[in-house]
Amino acid sequence: MNTEKLIKEYAKISESAEFWEIKSKTESFTQQNKSLKACSKSQTQGISARILANGCFGFASSNDCSKKEQVFKTAYNLAKNASRLKKEKTTIKELKHYQAKIKPKAKKDPFKISDQEKIKYLKDFNALFALKEIKNSETTLSFSKSEKTYMNSDSANICQESIYAQLHNEIVSQTESVRSIRRAKKGYELLKFNCADFAKESEEKMKRLMSSKLAKPGKYNVVIDPDISGTFFHEAVGHALEADFIREKSTCISMNEKASIPELTLYDNPLLKDYWGSYEYDDEGIKAKKSTLIKNGEVINFINDKSSYFDVPGLKKTANARMQSIHDAPIPRMSNTQVKPGNYSKQELIEKAKNGLLVKGFSGGAVDTMTGIFSFKADEAFLIKNGKIIKSFKGASLSGDLKQILKNITGISKEFGNPYKGGMCGKKGQSVPVSEKVPYISVRDMNVGN
Repeated sequence: MNTEKLIKEYAKISESAEFWEIKSKTESFTQQNKSLKACSKSQTQGISARILANGCFGFASSNDCSKKEQVFKTAYNLAKNASRLKKEKTTIKELKHYQAKIKPKAKKDPFKISDQEKIKYLKDFNALFALKEIKNSETTLSFSKSEKTYMNSDSANICQESIYAQLHNEIVSQTESVRSIRRAKKGYELLKFNCADFAKESEEKMKRLMSSKLAKPGKYNVVIDPDISGTFFHEAVGHALEADFIREKSTCISMNEKASIPELTLYDNPLLKDYWGSYEYDDEGIKAKKSTLIKNGEVINFINDKSSYFDVPGLKKTANARMQSIHDAPIPRMSNTQVKPGNYSKQELIEKAKNGLLVKGFSGGAVDTMTGIFSFKADEAFLIKNGKIIKSFKGASLSGDLKQILKNITGISKEFGNPYKGGMCGKKGQSVPVSEKVPYISVRDMNVGN
């Protein structure tokens, strides 16, 4: 039985029937110093189905695309079994669905470029790192390509093809390491940029770290660069604004709360061109759009998928259902976290801080969405005295209470950071591409440690 017939058959005995098929391939090349260290290629494919029956979802998947009937049957049986145990039932709301075929916008398909050309690029790129203190330089070039098909009993039929490219480098001295990355939803054209400047910037950072001491712990007026402010708004704010956490009572933020200063407006925007976290339809066939989550300091919406949108009252629908693989049911996930630019320049924020720190570069951290307590590690800190930068420090940790920090924001810049960043965000065992378009921000009385 073909997919359309299976969906129709199960729609007769359930509230909703959905189907996914994903085909993907990846490749990766790694150069260590003067030698090619590794080369890997892989391909995967699979199918999954989700049934909503008696107010409960059932989800099943397989790597064998010929087992559609079995996958639908398993999903239906799981839903029926769950309905016997679950007291609170999911009720469907009406949604608009589409039929579309999306082709990648990459100018050069990396899978049509020879391995020899990619390996030569890596060798030449890695040779740019000439600082004598560097003991090891490792550069990885990787690409992925996927084709996702989504269909449901409301006539949705979306096929999306995507291409991602990334270049990652790490240089290591006797005491320090510097990581740099360039990522985008682009093709081989991502690699057409000034590589020498990229290498020089990494080496200059390495020299600063080797000659710097740790910052003195204490409370500071802090100017935060887009790398860390992006991480803050993603990790500490964005996750707290995911609607499944309302349902699970594990977020410290509530709807209509005056969470921050009137100058702060925050969006989730999967439509940013070439950004690592962008897409045109989410994994439940909802058309992508820019969604306002905080407007003039007030929380007005939460990121949602169908399940949380159906279950949590008062939400506006967003296109944020995302799945890591064919074996993972979609859940509410961020795409690109975006903050509306402010009225200050970076320099004006530094002058406004008078005495404090400029912190740059993210190297790790954690947040508890239930309590709002967070801790992030910056690569570098720069002492601000009388509105001027006078010296650099080797890293700094920033910690505090999310809700207090949002209220302690004193300025937002006009400038944004590098668009070719982004990362992989983990949640509930799933990891998906995300990115940020966030300016510099200044915050008063932030806890800074080593």
